[in-house]
Amino acid sequence: MNFRFADFEINVGRQELRRAGAIVHIEPQVFDLLVHLIRNRDRIVSKDELIDVIWQGRIVSEATLSSRISAARRALGDSGNDQSLIRTLHKRGFRFVGGVDEDNSAPTAIAVEKASPGAVEEAANVVPTDEPPALPGGSSDAAGNHAMLHAARGAGAAPAENRTASNGRQGARNLRFATAVIVLASLSVSAAWWLLSSSSPSPAPHTEQGMALASEAASSAERLKESAPSIVVLPFVNLSGDAQRDYLADGITDSLISDLAHVLPGISIVSRDTAFTYKGRGADARQIGRELEVRYLLEGSVVPEGDRVRVNTRLVETKEASQLWAERFDAEQGSILDVQDEIVSRVSRAIGLQVVGIEARRSLRERPDSAELIDLIMRGKAVLNLPSSPATMIQARDLFELALTVQPTSVDGLAGVATTLVFEFLNGYYEIGGEERLGRAERLLNRALAIEPRHIMALKANAALRRAQGRFEDAIVVAEAVIMENPGEPWAYKEIGLSTLYLGNPHQALEWFAKADRIGPRDPGRWTWLDGRGHALILLGRDEEAARTLISALDANPRNTSPHAFLAAAYAYLGRSEEARAALATYLERRPGTRVSTFRKLSPVPLALTSPAYRQLLARVNEGLRKAGMPE
Repeated sequence: MNFRFADFEINVGRQELRRAGAIVHIEPQVFDLLVHLIRNRDRIVSKDELIDVIWQGRIVSEATLSSRISAARRALGDSGNDQSLIRTLHKRGFRFVGGVDEDNSAPTAIAVEKASPGAVEEAANVVPTDEPPALPGGSSDAAGNHAMLHAARGAGAAPAENRTASNGRQGARNLRFATAVIVLASLSVSAAWWLLSSSSPSPAPHTEQGMALASEAASSAERLKESAPSIVVLPFVNLSGDAQRDYLADGITDSLISDLAHVLPGISIVSRDTAFTYKGRGADARQIGRELEVRYLLEGSVVPEGDRVRVNTRLVETKEASQLWAERFDAEQGSILDVQDEIVSRVSRAIGLQVVGIEARRSLRERPDSAELIDLIMRGKAVLNLPSSPATMIQARDLFELALTVQPTSVDGLAGVATTLVFEFLNGYYEIGGEERLGRAERLLNRALAIEPRHIMALKANAALRRAQGRFEDAIVVAEAVIMENPGEPWAYKEIGLSTLYLGNPHQALEWFAKADRIGPRDPGRWTWLDGRGHALILLGRDEEAARTLISALDANPRNTSPHAFLAAAYAYLGRSEEARAALATYLERRPGTRVSTFRKLSPVPLALTSPAYRQLLARVNEGLRKAGMPE
């Protein structure tokens, strides 16, 4: 059975997905999921059905299913936001919505598959993997021209009988593509010859004004080049001793390149094709920095050890070849994609935090009075990554508002200001002005998402905003969109956990908090999901675990107030009266006048907007507070 849609073709017998004739590498589970959706495209396929068919009875989380859907979308060039081929129907399932042609005939022949071995080899190397880039700097233009010349050469080398072997639509499409490439290459050569043969323009008058303008332009360009950071992810090294296991190291590298583009918007990521020209070359970091004009280099190794996979990573500054950061990540061996997902999520989050922090410190050190957009945004993000407090929110907002004076349409600036407003409300920093804060945040986020609908920071803030408004199901949908864009974003899992908690499902919420903690075990925002976990545990009567978790939340952010109240209730239930009174005294010092009847009525979410199931569970916390000595 063959399926054709857009410029894709699926051959079920061969387990192949092709795009414009070229094989798209896809993990078997993702391939099976895609085929099942296409075969059942006339209806909605539920999550339970997909789990039953693909995992055949194994118990897996919805996050695992989401990662496979995300991988299928990436393979098709689709996204969780566009959903042009795979559509999510909230609480119902998924449906393939692309137009599909199918037949039971023999697989369509593709010209290069029957060509001579030399032609096959040349066609397979449209993008070189063992040569340096055609032009220094590894620019996309250079890579693109190099690929076009290879494609044209391969098309020209194929004998006539091979070009006519495929009499189906695929063969015709390949022939049209090759012809177009040759024509484009010819036009490029003609244009280059004309430009070189034309007489050179007369030099500009050598005046002081002309020199000043040229100097100013050069200085501006140099500042822009100096302030715009860039990073290359070198192919990770397989240390297993078995070359056939390169696929795991290569898969981690591929996914990191893709995910870092989401984690580090505004920072240039060297393309996969250029990065892989360095595979096995062992070049010096300084040399790579000069050749690709990149500031940072991320490299690593993959070592399978028994039932675990260990990944060692290192972030290097290329100018001096100095190591900025290194860390080791371990994951249980299981499905290849499961290992890849967990490692990539943790590494990309850690690298994102490191680069933002390093760039902010560099900006303050080298350009302390800079009012350039990139400096202001980096500094604002770095402040947001600090443990939250009223002072950090004000400091971050000031930086993002300055960025908006430089560029009023800056999506980072709009999303940054909105984030501070939402979290001032959710963290209960002010007793008045909550509605005004949320109203302004919503207007800013509407502007930001109208400009860039898939902007990660704006989507994260929007999920938190909807939670603050008591729109918990909407908040979950937005957080799922963040995960589709970047599975390595622990804040998104935390947001789903909190909204799930307020819907009255603490057991399910614990799974989401655990996922966030696996991705960000040393994340600066870790206190938020530890706080949520402690909250859920005490609702479930697991007081000893709740106390341990809440202490960890306070260790992660001592400025946070809410854990003290839950800790007081947990200690009271455990019979640790003295500790309960001490925790309650700390809470009341920061929230004077709070009573059992007013506890958490307005923040972090208006209690009246939570589900009846949650309010019923919260009665247990209120009873614990009474035991600890809080006035009625």
